[in-house]
Amino acid sequence: MGPYEVFQLLGEGGMGQVFLARSPGSRLVALKVIRPEYAEAPNFRGRFRREADAARKVSGFFTPPVLDANADSPQPWLATAYIPAPSLHDVVRRFGVLPEPALRALGTGLAEALLAIHSAGLVHRDLKPGNVLVAEDGPRVIDFGISRAVDATQVTRTGAVMGTPGFMAPEQIVSSREAGPAADVFSLGCILVFAATGRGPFGTGNTAEVLYRAVHAPPELTGLPDALRSLGASCLDKDPARRPSATELLAALGPAAPAALLTPGLREDLARREAHAAVLVTAPPVPVTPLVTAAPSGPSRRRFLWIAAAGGTAAAAAGAAALAGWGSKPERTPRRGSSRGTAVRPGATVPPGPKPQWSRPLRSLQNGQLRLLGDTLVRWDQTTAIGYATATGKERWTAAPRLPADVSGKPTWLGVQGSTLFATAWGDRGHLLGLDGDGALKFSHPVTEPEEGTSFPDSIHDVFCVTDSVAVIGTSSDQGYGVRAVNLSTGKVLWSRKVAGSDFHAYAVTRFCFLHDAGTVHGLDLRTGEVRWTVRDVARPGDYPQLATDGNVLLVTSTKVQAFRVTDGRRLWTAVDEPTTLNPTAVLGKRAYVVDGQDTVFALDTSTGRQLWHTASPLSLAPGGASDPGPSVSSSLLAYPLFSGEASGFVALRTSDGKVLWAHQGSGAETKTKSSTVWRVQTTGTTVYAASDTTLYAFRSATR
Repeated sequence: MGPYEVFQLLGEGGMGQVFLARSPGSRLVALKVIRPEYAEAPNFRGRFRREADAARKVSGFFTPPVLDANADSPQPWLATAYIPAPSLHDVVRRFGVLPEPALRALGTGLAEALLAIHSAGLVHRDLKPGNVLVAEDGPRVIDFGISRAVDATQVTRTGAVMGTPGFMAPEQIVSSREAGPAADVFSLGCILVFAATGRGPFGTGNTAEVLYRAVHAPPELTGLPDALRSLGASCLDKDPARRPSATELLAALGPAAPAALLTPGLREDLARREAHAAVLVTAPPVPVTPLVTAAPSGPSRRRFLWIAAAGGTAAAAAGAAALAGWGSKPERTPRRGSSRGTAVRPGATVPPGPKPQWSRPLRSLQNGQLRLLGDTLVRWDQTTAIGYATATGKERWTAAPRLPADVSGKPTWLGVQGSTLFATAWGDRGHLLGLDGDGALKFSHPVTEPEEGTSFPDSIHDVFCVTDSVAVIGTSSDQGYGVRAVNLSTGKVLWSRKVAGSDFHAYAVTRFCFLHDAGTVHGLDLRTGEVRWTVRDVARPGDYPQLATDGNVLLVTSTKVQAFRVTDGRRLWTAVDEPTTLNPTAVLGKRAYVVDGQDTVFALDTSTGRQLWHTASPLSLAPGGASDPGPSVSSSLLAYPLFSGEASGFVALRTSDGKVLWAHQGSGAETKTKSSTVWRVQTTGTTVYAASDTTLYAFRSATR
């Protein structure tokens, strides 16, 4: 990208992707590449150029300098100095909330950063824990310099409000054009509350609830040290004119030592990152290889270079050489388990799919999901759920259940589990609603109430699974996160349990419920919540592992697939052990199917972990999100979405041996739509149902 060698993807968000890269002078940079939809908007490049030029003038110890930018590149990019440090969000989740001395060190660093940003005529507009890095010598504020150009583009195009709920000032919510330096001070106050308590000052729940509280409700400051409560309240004043300036904040917080932020765990984390950065700085140059434009697909966007510091320059050189092949997809020799199972190496082309049995236009949804519910296909986002007939694709219903009397607003759709479409509605209590395949209301149960000392009931954000008429749900509130088991026949909450952080997941089968919480997996009695067994150190903090089971074996998928016996937690086997996170695993019968970050699909025997086959896809596969179910599998077919940045659509494999059968790739308007990252697919027998942003299809597949 420009003069920079790209090593790995650091993260991505609404504006674009951030890569770790190296300059010609062997200086590491964070390279932010803007999404194409912004680059194509009228006047964006001019705005971006002006904002980048202004950002280069920002000078301050607590902001990494902007080194370079190119507004005229096909995808505009901006390079800042790389800071090998975790975000404040990760620090709080992994190492705990901050005491008063650390809060003062954090606050002074943020205030000084805002002083530098505001002095250059910029407003950050998206100051949040994820945009604050905690380095050994103090915090750093990142992601300034392009937010206003993106803001202006989005507001002009859609009238949308840009920012992060829970950290946005009231004036930014009401009209983002009025967001000035005082809005950043409001965000700083929100960050201090988060760092002190692990939650934002306006609670949790769906976006509308959090935004409403930020505009109309007083902040919840419980947990903020007494000496800082008055200052926190002034930062969070609804009137921007009454908030302190960055200079006044510095004076109020007083001198503070950056070392107060450092815990033993954070010091170790920083040392590992520094060692990793040192290896990359001294690695030999990456050979320049032209991109193979004639190939039907490009590189996987999740093909990362992870170099262990212990590997030294030799390991870095090997990794750098591998990077030279990013522009093409050569035939690959399997790297793990090659002596077991069948290795399938398809060629560079994939047969086209059959003609659809039917296709129907779709209404626009935001990141719409797709699941089978009996003879109905349900497509939903948070605000809308629609049922379609599997035989014809005809729209059968739009969900509009009758809501309890205490509910204000509309239901939030949570998705399909088992034979039920779930939603939640929020009022004096948090309600769990269930609909059948005809869109009719099956039940409406109040399952959460305000806890002592709180004003709002817990919100319901997930239905993890349903088994034996019991739903296991995830909740959140000002007091943190939790898991509950609900009897769907009676609405009775059988048990509830608090969890340590946001990276938790639950799954259940027959008599057991399995809970991952902060790296530990518990086996619980489904109906009492009693802990039957516990296994620690199953995953690293922040890995967000997914759970699945065949009834006898529990599978925990993070950077590897680990198997435990459901009755006592005994560790049985480990498979597909990789340095990067795997996509969620799907289980059918005694087989588990998992996709890695290098476009390889694995079929595993759940009893032994033996690889039955693995297939290197010739087309780049979409990265799975935390809410994705994994590959869609029937007894005959496995379907998986393609990475839409390269070829929107999906690929179909034969489940018996992993043979790539065919791929369907979007055409016309489907290739130009950017509101969704991947297609959604569902398989049953030899039929694949697939939804792009614009069209719903049914395909009948041959299996030869």
